[in-house]
Amino acid sequence: MITLETFQFTVGSSSGCDLLVDHPSVSRAHLKIYYTGDSVLIEDLKSEEGTFVFHQGEYKRIRSAKIKIDTVVRLGSTLKPIEVRELINNYNLTKEKNKKDISKRVREEGLKRCFDCGSVISKTKVHCDCCGAIFEE
Repeated sequence: MITLETFQFTVGSSSGCDLLVDHPSVSRAHLKIYYTGDSVLIEDLKSEEGTFVFHQGEYKRIRSAKIKIDTVVRLGSTLKPIEVRELINNYNLTKEKNKKDISKRVREEGLKRCFDCGSVISKTKVHCDCCGAIFEE
């Protein structure tokens, strides 16, 4: 039996999210994507303008959905639709770019990870900019 690793990342307009999408219709923490191989689960993070999946010729608003990697999604009501594969590729490029600095930043700047969404934040922060989680002191 082969076990595949599952990856996850947050998409939103906050700099604390794993994949930044700077657009007025994208919430600070808009969407979470879980993927392993070609299997994808997307979850709307209670975004104001919603997450839509193209299904049977129209966009349908979802809370969560198991979809194929080539499924087209739209974040909010006005952002151009995009294949989930593109979001995953963009995340992987961003992750590789940031991977080289992260260990250095954690040591030098005293950073920590949010337990809810995994975003890297300052140890002095009492809440996560990406998902809004509040930390105990």
